[in-house]
Amino acid sequence: MTGAVHPRTRPIRDRETVFAYASLGLLGWFVYGFGASLTLLRDDQGLTRVTASVLSAALAIGGITGSLGAARFVERWGRGALLRTGALLVAAGTTIYISGGPLWWTALGPFLGSLGAGISAVGASAFLEARQGAAADAAITEGNVVASVTSLLATFAVGVAATTVLGWRAGMALLVVMAIALEVARGRRLAAFDVGTQAERIAPRSRLPSLMWWAILTLILLTSVELTLLQWGADLLRERGGLGAAAASASISAIVTGMILGRLVGSRIVERISGERVFAGAIILAAVGFLFTLLVAGPLLMILGFLITGSGIGMHFPLGISRAMRASAGQPDRAAGLTSAGIGIVSGIAPFFLAALADAWGIRTAFAVMLACFVVSFILLLAKPVPEEQVSGPSATRSPQ
Repeated sequence: MTGAVHPRTRPIRDRETVFAYASLGLLGWFVYGFGASLTLLRDDQGLTRVTASVLSAALAIGGITGSLGAARFVERWGRGALLRTGALLVAAGTTIYISGGPLWWTALGPFLGSLGAGISAVGASAFLEARQGAAADAAITEGNVVASVTSLLATFAVGVAATTVLGWRAGMALLVVMAIALEVARGRRLAAFDVGTQAERIAPRSRLPSLMWWAILTLILLTSVELTLLQWGADLLRERGGLGAAAASASISAIVTGMILGRLVGSRIVERISGERVFAGAIILAAVGFLFTLLVAGPLLMILGFLITGSGIGMHFPLGISRAMRASAGQPDRAAGLTSAGIGIVSGIAPFFLAALADAWGIRTAFAVMLACFVVSFILLLAKPVPEEQVSGPSATRSPQ
């Protein structure tokens, strides 16, 4: 595994980097705002759970489509144009989603919004990798702190707005305003986001290294635990912690809170410590927290376990996607897109898989099976490390050796 300590590499927090962070924030607000508002939309329009699942499917398809098409878009029009298109699609999709039209029209909203959020996340991650060089791990982690914070704010905004005369749609309407304001502030300076794309444009598409695929698989295994825990963790709290439905659902915020704390602390740690080492530590921390949650009973101890688990999980995505891009042989947009698409696919498979196990064996046993994802991902991390150059400046580049 890569050497533990290297010269401190702080991210360059210039104008473009801040805008990249904001693009990641759009993803957090849209996805979590959608999740918080779906039940409210069902009540408004009298939809069944099965019918409402059409909207969730549209969300997943939009995200996968955007992730897979982002690299081609960058090759033709540039990464700056990609980020602008993503923000405008988020604004358009959100507007359609809250418009109150028929189901076919409403479903177009999460498709377009997720399409925009997906390409925004791909473009922002690839830009940070290319712009920040050795400080990319720290910068991508900081960007995901922003995404986590906007996730919480979105849930809060939708919930609070639902209790007022404005209604829950006002909480999502804020996203439309923010997305448009972001592009107005970004202005015409789009070329600055195209750092590192010239080589991808002029060179023929080369075969992606096998190491990149191993890096993506490692992250997907970890993400499957995160997704199932966020979706079904409330059931575990109800069964083992004795909480009511509302209290159990609210307590899931402990995971997101842990993710924010993990990313805040982790972004400082990776300025000095190898991302490979920090990634390994994050897997261990999440696995320990997860096992603790399964072994204890009572709401307070279980919520503490969720907080610990979230602290480890919070570092998985930023470090995992950074590893994939670093292993891509100079094709970060393709790597980021394929990683996001893989996560989009597993987001539909993993929760269904755990639900089937829970119906057969019980929720606690089903989650215990998911511990295997931590074990396999840790083995892959050790067996398929992604080397990184240890350089002293944040703008220096790094690549697989």
